[in-house]
Amino acid sequence: MRYSINLLAGLALLCTISTSSHAVGARHKEISLQSAVEQALANNLNLKLQREDVQIAAGEAYAAQGRFDVLMFADAGVQNQELTPLVRGTAEQENTGTWNARAEKLFATGTAVILGWNNNSYDSDAQILAFNPSYNSGLLLGLSQPLLQGFGKKVQTAEIRAAEKQQEAATHQVDSQAANLAALVKKAYWTLVFAWEDIKVQELSLTLAQKLLGETEEKINAGKLAPVEIYQPQSEVAKREERLISAERAIGVAEDELKLLLNSEDWLTSYKPVDQPPTDPVELDLPVILENALQNRPDIKAADLTTDAARIQEESATDKLRPNLALVGNVGLSGTDEIYNDSIDSSLSDPDNLWQIGLTFSMPLQNSTAKGNVQIASALHSKARTNAQLLRQRIKKTVRTTVRDVELAIKAVEATRKTSLATLKRLEAEQIKFDSGRSTTLDVLIAQDAYSQALSQENLTNATYANTLSELDRIQGLITLTSAP
Repeated sequence: MRYSINLLAGLALLCTISTSSHAVGARHKEISLQSAVEQALANNLNLKLQREDVQIAAGEAYAAQGRFDVLMFADAGVQNQELTPLVRGTAEQENTGTWNARAEKLFATGTAVILGWNNNSYDSDAQILAFNPSYNSGLLLGLSQPLLQGFGKKVQTAEIRAAEKQQEAATHQVDSQAANLAALVKKAYWTLVFAWEDIKVQELSLTLAQKLLGETEEKINAGKLAPVEIYQPQSEVAKREERLISAERAIGVAEDELKLLLNSEDWLTSYKPVDQPPTDPVELDLPVILENALQNRPDIKAADLTTDAARIQEESATDKLRPNLALVGNVGLSGTDEIYNDSIDSSLSDPDNLWQIGLTFSMPLQNSTAKGNVQIASALHSKARTNAQLLRQRIKKTVRTTVRDVELAIKAVEATRKTSLATLKRLEAEQIKFDSGRSTTLDVLIAQDAYSQALSQENLTNATYANTLSELDRIQGLITLTSAP
């Protein structure tokens, strides 16, 4: 068992030291799975773009509330006019002026209130006026209440409620994007872990071939083997050197993919992963996982909110089909005098009163615009509802597929572990027979290659199992930061 002891010692040594052949002279930076996920969630550009969508939706929701803002208006002006009098004593020249201000406010019930302060001045050379110049100042309170179209808080706040639904949906979309990103980062991380583990396997494979080459040379020199036996281990050493180069390239490719997801600024430093993929089996409960996915996934919540927003917009569009019928009323008081301040006093102490009440009605005969908008809103609502249903169907399929993949990955981990152990025993046996002259160089090389391939497959299976666990988190809308199952 001398070879077995040396082989296991060499493997242990290779597993505990940094790979010397990869990126000679490059700086290595250790990185954990948790730090990789956290860095991606903080810096990933696609996730930043998704967060901007939330800000856009928040701005739209805030802008929708503007319909209930208080609006202020003001105007002022003067006018001069020269006239040809048709009656003796009437004006030949008139000077008029206005300075008015008003505030308008729409309430959630649809009630519109207007409060105005109106001022007018008049000065002419007419001889028949009681006041010349004259000033008129007064307050006016107006009210309008829709009775059909636009009646009620539900209709008046439809645009705001729809915008708030869209904002909440955008927030859930960010959460969904974050869960997807975390799964991608984990996959890239485990791919990098496999690349580092595989280069150790390729170095071990090369070391075993070089060792056999030395033993073959010794046997040839001792006359125990024909000289032609040297070519087989020599060619195998060259082939395994090529595999080692390919393994080095795989590390670089895996690093680039991870750095891209992390939006890393340092492309000169090589990443060295410190976590190992989990290999312990997990318990799977398909009904529970399916319920978690359907209840908790943020993309489903976003789809439902989008459907709600479309429903609200359809209700708002349907309201526009009704005629415009509104109750309107105005009350006011004013005063007139030769002095402006006296006109204000008069409007309060001895005012000229005004009141008005009535109904207004309007309705387009064809109403094509409203009907077209209802058709569009109805189609958008139906489309959003169907998209939510399709999403649920896809998720159900994905849950079943992922659970099945995890179950198979658990079995594969155990199977490849057994295969690695079996090929190791076979290699040990071939080496013993080679040492005693009962096996050829080719037999040992075949056993070495089988063992190295089994080790690579075991590492790949472990990484695949870790990826299935990451996918299991993703389909449930979860973000985990560690490698624990």
